[in-house]
Amino acid sequence: MGSSSNAVDALTKVLPEESSYSFDENIDLRTDVTDTNFESSCFVAGGGKQLLVAKARLMEDESATSWTQWVKGTASNEVSIQSLTPFTAGDTAVSSSRFAAVFVPCTSAGKAPGGQYNLSVSTELKQEGNTNDAAARDELIKLAKNAASYAHVKAKCDMAPNLGGTS
Repeated sequence: MGSSSNAVDALTKVLPEESSYSFDENIDLRTDVTDTNFESSCFVAGGGKQLLVAKARLMEDESATSWTQWVKGTASNEVSIQSLTPFTAGDTAVSSSRFAAVFVPCTSAGKAPGGQYNLSVSTELKQEGNTNDAAARDELIKLAKNAASYAHVKAKCDMAPNLGGTS
């Protein structure tokens, strides 16, 4: 999920209060810039429940409308993607009080087969905390940007992520 100081602050604000939390991270790194496979995920659990999921995946560049439809299909809960509104980050980005996703430029055309590749990064809150919807949306955006910044480095991207600050 990226910088631990940024992530801890946002997680503290958005997650339901539990006596302890566990984190499980999985990452499939690219071997070099011509490799088109990169995926990472981070699962946050507490109180015997999955509380939040952050995912990143390298994929071919596509239109904002097409990507938004695709990323909505990755949400595990229909409620999470209701009332998605755009925010400024990457090539395109959308969020609600339970879901935030950003499509970030990664590999420029000509480096990997198929043209330009972007990272699709999302965070989904599975269990609501004690914060209001506007604050939850803001914190999920911070988490998505932080995760995108982290994935951008791990995926060996050569293009600017255009995240507009990750704190």
